[in-house]
Amino acid sequence: MSFQQHLEQHLSNISKDTTFNVYNLNSNLSKCSSPLIKKSSDDTYLRHRLILLSTPSIGFICGLETYEYTISSKEGKVKQHVIYISKVDTTITDEATTKGVTGKLILAYLESLPPQSSVFVFARAKPQYLFAHSATNTEKTVLGDRNLVSWWLHLLNKVSIDSTGWWFVPGIEDEPSALIESGARKRNWKSAQHIQWKYGTSYPPDAQAADVIPQFEDDAKSRFLKDNLEDDMSVSNFWEVLAFSEECGSGKITGFFELRLNRPEAESGSIKEEESTDDFTKFWNKLMELDFHDKESILASTHTAVQEIESIFDNSFQFQIKVKPKEQTKQVENSKRAAVNILSAGLIKRKKV
Repeated sequence: MSFQQHLEQHLSNISKDTTFNVYNLNSNLSKCSSPLIKKSSDDTYLRHRLILLSTPSIGFICGLETYEYTISSKEGKVKQHVIYISKVDTTITDEATTKGVTGKLILAYLESLPPQSSVFVFARAKPQYLFAHSATNTEKTVLGDRNLVSWWLHLLNKVSIDSTGWWFVPGIEDEPSALIESGARKRNWKSAQHIQWKYGTSYPPDAQAADVIPQFEDDAKSRFLKDNLEDDMSVSNFWEVLAFSEECGSGKITGFFELRLNRPEAESGSIKEEESTDDFTKFWNKLMELDFHDKESILASTHTAVQEIESIFDNSFQFQIKVKPKEQTKQVENSKRAAVNILSAGLIKRKKV
């Protein structure tokens, strides 16, 4: 199933008659100058993606930014897909239309990924990521650090694909304590039967951290490794020191997640670099200039952004999903059946006795 089909499926249980406009934007595929994992001898290719959801009455509701890495052999044969979820943000979260939509968007995206995909998330609470000035919007709910880690743990647990997952809160060594500190235990979190969760990380503890930990864009691990290049830290020492860093220490609760999707493997294809353009960057810069501090500014900024999208990208980068609640559809169908029955009964001639 495509991303659009997965999203239609996840949005189908929205309780309100709604039209969603979806803008699925991405950069061209480019070859990275250095491998994603230092120790690897394979080539790394990168595609930057941004998905935005809007409705006619609200404007942009939520957005998802990801970095999609493809690892291939020197001959161009695809070996692995590595996805880093960089930013997730919302504008308004107290409307009936918007509740739960962000999670549905993420699940649809994850479930549409190709075989041999691994997904990485760094959960760190901030009032805004993609929508400038939305932090001052009183109708936006901003999760605190504990609730955010718990939210990601519960959300990734809903992915419908058989998976193996790791999660870790720097500074907390065991899962029971992490569940308590994040509030996930209070929300009765339990591992889904089709997902094998492990507390900790997938990296060998005695390996050199810089050799085996992926170097993602805009990631706390990458920044910390770059700032400490002269230190030959093992993976175990890396996590110990990271717990006291500016981004993960000082009483903050942050979470690192990795989910390997165990899809049946298809035959590996080949990959090649695409012609470089600045279209994606041009739109990204425009989006960062806009204002989303209240309902009026959200609508106005969405209008401006959509005009920019339509001037840069072709129609294949957007689609529309119309949701009609199932209960409403059922009532209409029952109403139609009743009318047919009444009409039919009136046409039957009774035999005179």
